[in-house]
Amino acid sequence: MKFPAPLLTLGLLCSTLVEAGKFHPHTKRSVDNELLRGGYIVEFTHDTAVKNSMHGSLVSTMGVMGHNMAVRQQYDSEVFSGISVTCQTEAALHDIINNPNVVNVWPIVHYKRPEIIKVETHNNNPDFYFAHNLTGVHEVHNTLRIYGKGVKVGVIDTGIDYTHPALGGAFGLGHKVAYGYDLVGDNFDGVHAYPDKDPLDKCIGHGTHVAGIIIGNDTSKVHNLNIFYHVTNLVQSVTYPNFTKGFIGVAPQATLGVWRIFGCNSSTTTNDIIIKAMEMAHEAGMDIINLSLGEIGGWEENPVSIMADRLVGLGRSLVIAEGNDGSAGILLAAAPATGRRVIAAASFDNLALIANCLDVSTLPGDVIAYLTAGAPPILSNVSLIAVSDTTAVEDDGCNPITKDIKGKIALIKRGICTFLIKATNAQNAGAVGVIIYTKDGQPPIAPVIDATIKIPVVGIANVDGVKIFNTLSKGPKVTFGRSTVKVPIPSAGTVSDFSSWGPTNELQLKPNLGGIGGGVYSTLLNGSYGTLSGTSMASPYIAGSIALLLEALGQKHDPEIMTEIFQNYAKPAPIYGTNLTNNPICQGAGLIHVLDAIKGTAHVSPAELSFNDTAHHVRTKTITITNKGRKQTIFHFDHLPSAAGAGYDVAKSRFTPVEPGSYNKAAAEVKFSETFVTLEPGKSIKVQVSVFPPKSNHTDHLIYGGYLVVRPCDADQKPIHVPYIGMVGNMHDLPIFDKNYPVIQNTDGSLVNPETNVTYTLADPDYPKVVLRLLTGTTHVMLDIINLPSKTVLGSLPFDPIYGNTYNFLPRNTIYDLQEYSQNYTWPWTGYVIPGGGTSPVPVPNGVYHISVSALKVFGDAKMPTDWVKWLSPPLVIKRL
Repeated sequence: MKFPAPLLTLGLLCSTLVEAGKFHPHTKRSVDNELLRGGYIVEFTHDTAVKNSMHGSLVSTMGVMGHNMAVRQQYDSEVFSGISVTCQTEAALHDIINNPNVVNVWPIVHYKRPEIIKVETHNNNPDFYFAHNLTGVHEVHNTLRIYGKGVKVGVIDTGIDYTHPALGGAFGLGHKVAYGYDLVGDNFDGVHAYPDKDPLDKCIGHGTHVAGIIIGNDTSKVHNLNIFYHVTNLVQSVTYPNFTKGFIGVAPQATLGVWRIFGCNSSTTTNDIIIKAMEMAHEAGMDIINLSLGEIGGWEENPVSIMADRLVGLGRSLVIAEGNDGSAGILLAAAPATGRRVIAAASFDNLALIANCLDVSTLPGDVIAYLTAGAPPILSNVSLIAVSDTTAVEDDGCNPITKDIKGKIALIKRGICTFLIKATNAQNAGAVGVIIYTKDGQPPIAPVIDATIKIPVVGIANVDGVKIFNTLSKGPKVTFGRSTVKVPIPSAGTVSDFSSWGPTNELQLKPNLGGIGGGVYSTLLNGSYGTLSGTSMASPYIAGSIALLLEALGQKHDPEIMTEIFQNYAKPAPIYGTNLTNNPICQGAGLIHVLDAIKGTAHVSPAELSFNDTAHHVRTKTITITNKGRKQTIFHFDHLPSAAGAGYDVAKSRFTPVEPGSYNKAAAEVKFSETFVTLEPGKSIKVQVSVFPPKSNHTDHLIYGGYLVVRPCDADQKPIHVPYIGMVGNMHDLPIFDKNYPVIQNTDGSLVNPETNVTYTLADPDYPKVVLRLLTGTTHVMLDIINLPSKTVLGSLPFDPIYGNTYNFLPRNTIYDLQEYSQNYTWPWTGYVIPGGGTSPVPVPNGVYHISVSALKVFGDAKMPTDWVKWLSPPLVIKRL
């Protein structure tokens, strides 16, 4: 969105407003800036005569106006016409915004990449389960003999080690990896790029793993095995020599293109580079483009989401990771997976993983598997003590530990705070090691810690943690061994607990489809192999599946139709450990099943439905059923309700989204206009579907859902499932500001007392900052400067090109530092204001001022004062030296 001139003044904000939330002591009051300082993506008008001349003329025009502007990327395609630039003054930014040939300006922001941390263990010949038998890919390969031949798949990632035997061994036309480019270079630091024509990666491996999922093919019988486990954005690995098994990806005969956007020395890339890679993949003729990346978004208006959606409109299938923030609750679909027509990929768990073993003296003969982010601990016969006196605890180890654990191993349950917080508290209390057991039914997880932790920290399964806890009275002692064991994943075939929950803030269904992402075996650097987990893996699994379907159909197809086919024949899964069907905001249409999608002879469109919230509810919608088979078919209609997504616990924490999200048994009632229909080959029929939301309390804002079932009477044909969602309650009613926010923060981190006046010289760094936490996402935050004596609104706080968050399409914040950047938003005020009707910032004179903060509610009208929530700061005295 083009940064607007100040929106219509809403009048003087007469009092401080605190919304109904909960104070969260775990959140930090300021965060690292995620913007590229002074960086912007600029889109030109779509007028061909104008846009062809704009690339050079904008830079020269800005130079004439006295602005120093450097070009980072140039875009010139049917996808996008524009440039990305850096400019270091507020005046330059506003002159760009007000250029009549500029239609959009977005800030350049950083996107993080996963890290890989190796874990050592030993094993000579482990067994391993791969994903293809869960998705029908095995039968597509071995029965239909379809392998993705003739299909081009693009991967935008960390690059690729194409020297791997399973990836063809070389790069260029005629090879498996035939297309690509390195947009950043090994020494990319997140700002300065060193591009070249070779996308080779020899330092990270994430893109190599993604590529192997799609096109890998290695019939050799001996190679190393690495087992990885992924929590949020961190990946841990385990190395096993001499694993005797061949390897084949989803679409081994597809042709790959790889565009490298991450370097060796930086953990981030930028959105302008991602967009350029997408443009290059499109220009290279990729049929499918995969992006195993993302940041918490929640809005389809994110610029990368917009470009991804445009590519779908130009005939490309876009598959993008939904995100790995499943523990953070609802409304956190990652961007660019929020793009309207892209496939947002949810992750489903595979069948097994490999782990080390430990022995507990009070459980003789029991094999207890563990994972760790370091070498196996060298501890033997050490006493163990539980931090809590019960296993029914949510915040185990989240606060300073008062129990005497000095010299002992601490047993702690996984819960609402991070592994690092638990490990830090145990280390500070004198523990020599930490065993963290997972929540109910979960397999072991390798805890994510950092270099501040000097003691070993391992993760075990919930069932093992409870068994150990029940023997505490006998004084258990622990010895860590170096043997390994195959651990079946109890949640196999269900949604991975790390997979992010949707929907978008405007209640569009995300994710759309599920792929295997929890424990996926694939290629790594230097000829090795391993198992990674994350929606980063589910996304290429779906991309490879699309390649199989494209080959099977024998022709190019509309990518939206391809998506609908897979959604029609996906398999909705239950919530692990229950008989309740999981909500579509967690799994989309369900787990992809390629064989059924290829063999299916019916089609239902649209393949997903949103009935919005109560205020915008449309009771009846229409679906179209088409018989693509060769014989007359009778279709019956049924309803498979899912559990409702419970994003709030109003009685306990008001409208602070619960982390992780919960479930409720409330279900909608569904009625079809027909009981059954009979269709001749090639014929279609429209059927009305009416949804009656559950009669739950609107305050709870439950997200109900389920699946419309279109069931052919032919026993050889599989039923079709159409996911739907809706909300009981009104998104517009959800509070925006968290309790005790906004606040004014000084640069030393201290907070301004609302009852006192504070004086600022505005000499760097002596200026105030607005710090804001959002309980609900907002399309726009407006910050106005008010002269206190005259009670006059002078104008808006400028968007600072050097420091500060954007104002537009902000996702809600999380409580815990799963993604630290998303805990709050910060805007500094350096004494400038953009007057109403003006375009350039001007300094305010010395005096006393308020900063007012306004946020637009979801579905709100910016012209309606009642659609904004408002807050007024304490008096701020400006007294320059």
